[in-house]
Amino acid sequence: MHRVRCIAWDFDGVLNRGVENGRFVWQDGLEAAFGADAAHFVKEMFGEFRPVMRGEKDVLDHMRDCQGRLGFEGDVDAILQFWFREDNKPCADMLGLVAEARQAGFIQVLATNNEDRRTRYIESDMGFDRHMDLIFSSGRMKVAKPEAGFFKHIEDALELEPYEILLVDDFAENIEGAADCGWQVHHFPECGHTALAARLHPILTAI
Repeated sequence: MHRVRCIAWDFDGVLNRGVENGRFVWQDGLEAAFGADAAHFVKEMFGEFRPVMRGEKDVLDHMRDCQGRLGFEGDVDAILQFWFREDNKPCADMLGLVAEARQAGFIQVLATNNEDRRTRYIESDMGFDRHMDLIFSSGRMKVAKPEAGFFKHIEDALELEPYEILLVDDFAENIEGAADCGWQVHHFPECGHTALAARLHPILTAI
């Protein structure tokens, strides 16, 4: 096994624990706060979200389009801020592993499928610029996991070989995409901290 030099962390479902049983918990208060049917709004909003995720369309414009199709009133910027605020759930256990990896001298980056507005929130408001050496997001890179270009962009920016990077991600298709590009991978399920810690321990102590 090649030595890992960089850990690339997924955000939602890994470092941020806003996902329970495969659904985003921030959606629970949407109807009470804005009068929108949460299930319909989320289906409409995220059904064709990839152009937003790839930075091809601004998320606020996309939300206005969805709002028009669903026929409800509301300040889309307020809805966006509600989403960001209610989905602000960093995992203390995972940040503990990040701190251990930093102390051991590893490069650490965020490798996330997020558009630019939320990326900025994660980076600045949530303070992940203090935890990561670099933040890579699909909205900024104009390419999203599991596309090969996403992983190639990170390799080139870090000037590392694919096998020197370990991706920790909760989506199987992203794990498969990274593995196909030669990255080392760890599939992270819900409540997967213990297994990940066991996987990382020999890596962190071998450097």
